Amino acid sequence: MPPEAPKPQAKPGAGSRQRIERRLAAVLYADIVDFTALMQRAEEGTHRRVGTELQRMARKIERAHGRPFGIAGDALMAEFPSPAEALRCALAIHVSAARRNAKLPGDERMVFRIGLNLGEIMVQGDRTGGTAVNVAARLQALAEPGGICLSAAVFDQVRRTVPAAYQDLGEQRLKNVRDPVAAYALPAAACGSLDGALAAVPHRVADAPEEYRSSLAVLPFRTLQPDQADAYFAEGIIDDIIRELGGLQDLLVISRSSTAGFARAPLDVRRVGRELDVRYVLHGSVRRSGDLLRIAVELCAAETSNVIWADRFDGRMSDLFDLQDRIASRVATSIAPQLRRQELERAQRKRPNSMTAYDLTLQALDVSHRLDRASIERARDLLKEACAIDTNYGPAYSHLASFHLWLVGQGWSDDEQEDRWKASTAARKAIESDQNDALGLAIYGHIQSYLLKDYTAGQAYLERAIAAGPSCAYAWAYSSLTCGYLGDVETSVNRAERAVRLSPIGPEAYWLEHFLSQAYYLAGRFEDAIAWGQMSAARVFANASNLRCLIASYVGAGRLKEAADTAKGFMQVMPSFCISEFLERTPLKGEQCDLFAMRLRQAGLPD
Repeated sequence: MPPEAPKPQAKPGAGSRQRIERRLAAVLYADIVDFTALMQRAEEGTHRRVGTELQRMARKIERAHGRPFGIAGDALMAEFPSPAEALRCALAIHVSAARRNAKLPGDERMVFRIGLNLGEIMVQGDRTGGTAVNVAARLQALAEPGGICLSAAVFDQVRRTVPAAYQDLGEQRLKNVRDPVAAYALPAAACGSLDGALAAVPHRVADAPEEYRSSLAVLPFRTLQPDQADAYFAEGIIDDIIRELGGLQDLLVISRSSTAGFARAPLDVRRVGRELDVRYVLHGSVRRSGDLLRIAVELCAAETSNVIWADRFDGRMSDLFDLQDRIASRVATSIAPQLRRQELERAQRKRPNSMTAYDLTLQALDVSHRLDRASIERARDLLKEACAIDTNYGPAYSHLASFHLWLVGQGWSDDEQEDRWKASTAARKAIESDQNDALGLAIYGHIQSYLLKDYTAGQAYLERAIAAGPSCAYAWAYSSLTCGYLGDVETSVNRAERAVRLSPIGPEAYWLEHFLSQAYYLAGRFEDAIAWGQMSAARVFANASNLRCLIASYVGAGRLKEAADTAKGFMQVMPSFCISEFLERTPLKGEQCDLFAMRLRQAGLPD
């Protein structure tokens, strides 16, 4: 049908007497391709099928926390509280339709185009409309059959939480829309492959035993200055608060990387609670003027959005770490009185002696969101500078060790032995600085297992890491790897699933998804391994370790063509790879190692 935005009719007598409500929402507009041709071939049957399809779509929308608000012929409109939920629902609609279409002749298939927009909608009684709806209607006309077209407002919100091969369409002039709209497309092929990876994920982790502890997400704080040059500081100021709270045995704290995507999104506590599966949400703002700081904080119940506690903290930059301690303490005592004060004091990390070292560490984390060599090397250099300024600041050493480890794992190291030594040295200094640095302990333990193949020492450090930081995702993830090397696949899977629970989304989630994929592979659960490996690759394709595991999983599942195709992509990432060198470095042992290498050969990788 023509992409005219529908104009739902008000009930008789409604009109201007009803108050107009304005609210921010993600709008989904779905339309059937070649509807007129379908009607001409079989009018009555098509009419019935359209009704059935729209009913199916409405049920999917409601399950995804959306609200259908209009039907115009063969088109359906709905609003969602978040763009991520709208996009996931759109993907589910396409995949469901494709499965039904696979059983039908080509001229009987019903294929949808979907447009997504984020903006202010107007609701008056039963009527919903506004420019946001009109833009969504125009965008669907730009989508290819079976595809999705998104506005830039939606793209900015979903590009990290739902990574995919988005195509930049540039600015588009849309009918009856005054200003150009920047648009992005997801082709039909991308929709099918991405949803297959995403759909398999939540169910497996959701089946894990229910978490008995209180759960908390600490959102990036926001800067109130018009100049956003300090945004990284406001967002990163939560890092030590998360560290302190993450050391509490009775509190599960979602990792900072998973909350990073909410930094500039409209604040919606209920949405955060749903997407991260947490009971409580902490958010706040920072005003920084020279040496002066003002931090405003709210702790809310995710299910109701009710404010449990709110406060304002004033001080100087030199008081920052005291302010962080006070915030963490108030959060802990407000959430659960059983959280003992001495536990909080034990969890508090050694503070930097220099604000500059702290600032450089935040900058390093801010630039390291993607797995590309330039970003990793830039982050490494910032952390080296932070360590030189403050030789006792453990977190800087912990992250520095990670980046040296990544250089080795990706084959980017100019001197592999030197980077191995530097990774080990930095992790050891983090532990010397703070015996309870969970990340430092986890990295050092992983180095013992992965680089030195001393599994006993590695396991001992990893158990210490878990005890020191029960909410440290990497402690559980690296422990999962070591358990897998030792053949304890059940524990490996359980620990990897816990790691993903602690960091379900965010720029570093692809690592944890890969670790879970590897745990499933070693357990012989190849389809689960493929689902998680695909998700990790959809976020960041260039993770060489994940691609190797995905190739072996495809072969194990008998999906040889997909294994060969992935192997070709892998060789573009690591053109110098050969199996003989891999065997010299891999921590896999015995039959595990032999079988993995055989599967790489079957996929066509060179010896």
